[in-house]
Amino acid sequence: MLMAKGGVAMSNAEIFSNFMLPAIIAVLTAVAGFVGTQLKGLYQKYVNDKTKEAVVRTCVKAAEQLYHDLSGAQKLQKAQEGVVQMLNEKGIPISELEMNLLIESVVAEFNYGFGKIGEAPKLPAAEEPVKESAAYSEEDGAAM
Repeated sequence: MLMAKGGVAMSNAEIFSNFMLPAIIAVLTAVAGFVGTQLKGLYQKYVNDKTKEAVVRTCVKAAEQLYHDLSGAQKLQKAQEGVVQMLNEKGIPISELEMNLLIESVVAEFNYGFGKIGEAPKLPAAEEPVKESAAYSEEDGAAM
């Protein structure tokens, strides 16, 4: 037992409730705050990445549809302008490198879907015409 000011003895329960409990609560609050900010940061990064991908996809599609008569470099510039403007409105930063990589990824995905990258798309095989010169045996009906 400890003696408090004034000569009053304190029990273990009083010591715990007066000194230890507030310290434990302070430590748990600090840990919870730290974990919360880390989770918020990870969630925000995930949402920003998904938003960037969606914005780039939208801008590339729009550039392909709206500016189909422009050259590839001019379409790229229009897509870049759209991406920067839309992400700035949302307050999401993007580097030029990241933007260009995302745009190239979306364009490659579109081109692959249209069969422009790698192998040409496989067309269904045409049926071979029936050969008229096949001789049939009258005995078993099979081709010779």
